[in-house]
Amino acid sequence: MKHLLLFSGMAISASLAAQNDTLLFDNFESDPAVYQQIALPPGNSTDAFWYNFDIDNLGDGSGGNRPGEWFWSTGFAGVDSTDNVLMSNSWTNNGSTPVQNILVTPSLQIVDANANLSWESAPRQTPRYLDGYRVLVSTTTNDPSAFSDTIFSAAEFVSLDNQNAPFDFNSYTFFPAATANLLDPFVHGADGMNTVFDSASDSSRLIGTSRTFQVSLSQYSGMTIFIMFVHYTVDDNLLFIDDILVTGTNPTGMDEYYNQVSFGVYPNPAQDEVNLNINMTEASDVNVSILDLTGKEVIAAPQQNLAEGMQRVAVNTSTLTPGMYLVKVTTAAGTSTKRIIIQ
Repeated sequence: MKHLLLFSGMAISASLAAQNDTLLFDNFESDPAVYQQIALPPGNSTDAFWYNFDIDNLGDGSGGNRPGEWFWSTGFAGVDSTDNVLMSNSWTNNGSTPVQNILVTPSLQIVDANANLSWESAPRQTPRYLDGYRVLVSTTTNDPSAFSDTIFSAAEFVSLDNQNAPFDFNSYTFFPAATANLLDPFVHGADGMNTVFDSASDSSRLIGTSRTFQVSLSQYSGMTIFIMFVHYTVDDNLLFIDDILVTGTNPTGMDEYYNQVSFGVYPNPAQDEVNLNINMTEASDVNVSILDLTGKEVIAAPQQNLAEGMQRVAVNTSTLTPGMYLVKVTTAAGTSTKRIIIQ
């Protein structure tokens, strides 16, 4: 498997985000159950759906009746109390078998070397009972066995080896073990980004702080890929991920009449609402409409005058029947369209 270099930091450069189109974005602020398939990915070479699945089928050992797959929840320390996330449980009381909870994105067409993946994550506890996970890429299908490239690895707790120094990360064994590349694997909290004690009686457990990571997808230029987040940990506690974002150059073709307006659509598939991130090269009036596949306008959003820069527009789609549609955006720079799926 390949191991690829990544960047990490508390925030992504706003200028970088503004230079690229949004190919995929999910901040999990609304219930993802309306667009995620709770099923094993079917092995498709292209797919518009997210897949969320509990491969290990191990029972919850916490007593809290936690779901086996990734589940929607409110984040803990380091995240605003109203900020929802996607969480996964590894507390199974099985000391030999790791959980394997997978989250697979829709297929993504990577046009050139401008593509980047970013996301946030945090463990419930660190360093003791620290949860680890991996991010992988498939260039063929969304079958879990097809994900051969590891582009990120976060280590998990194995043991506390020096009981006299529970604050010292050097007192612990983590897996995978550290390598010459200090960012691979990443040990949550070892960089000093910890918050409050998780347990007043156990100073070896701190609540993890949400961290932002970014990985270049430039090596997949010209390919269609899937990205998979795998919570792969033996009997620890909880982990969350949030704000999954893929930026890059939008593919042209049937999805666009003209290539003059850059915008991203999320979530996609959607249900009651879609959000548009429109890159305004200048201030102008903006018209947004939704068309069926015959070209008939089925929704016309009120005209807005938007300032220069990246602007967000929300469109209510609750009146649409499930199916495929086109989102059309017109500004002073021109007109562009993209396909969306309504569930």
